[in-house]
Amino acid sequence: MYCQSCGTQNPDSSVFCGKCGVAVSASHGDSIQRLAFEGPQLASVGRRLAALTLDYLIIILTLGIGFIIWSLVVYGRGQTPGKQLVGIYAAGIAHPFRPLPWGYMFLREFVIKGLLFNLLLSLVSSGIVWALDYLWALWDGSGRSQTLHDKIVGSSVYKV
Repeated sequence: MYCQSCGTQNPDSSVFCGKCGVAVSASHGDSIQRLAFEGPQLASVGRRLAALTLDYLIIILTLGIGFIIWSLVVYGRGQTPGKQLVGIYAAGIAHPFRPLPWGYMFLREFVIKGLLFNLLLSLVSSGIVWALDYLWALWDGSGRSQTLHDKIVGSSVYKV
């Protein structure tokens, strides 16, 4: 079926468009109403770890260039290349159905996660801050499985 908003072809079982995130079919009305009532499903820590692993693998295999280009495309969907491959996206807590826009994803992924936590603070703390950032989702008391960089931006990660 085709998305009425952006025209992208999606599998018939899709509830939301894989490109723009808009509901794609009225025939899934019951599913959409149920999701609107219950809210989107949080991504598991395991799925988030798989996305992180894929991101690092893509960086290594493409010498960073492919990752940068791919990221420039998918940041607008609230995703990194790894998140896109495992079917998760980052969204604000207040609007979980709306993926983070490109600027917030750049701030979240590159500035806060990449430069601040992975580079600057991890060098000072011998990697402890990097580990704490990702492990925080395991004991996060908010019920949203947020990492530290999620808390700074006010986001969480959801299944597509």
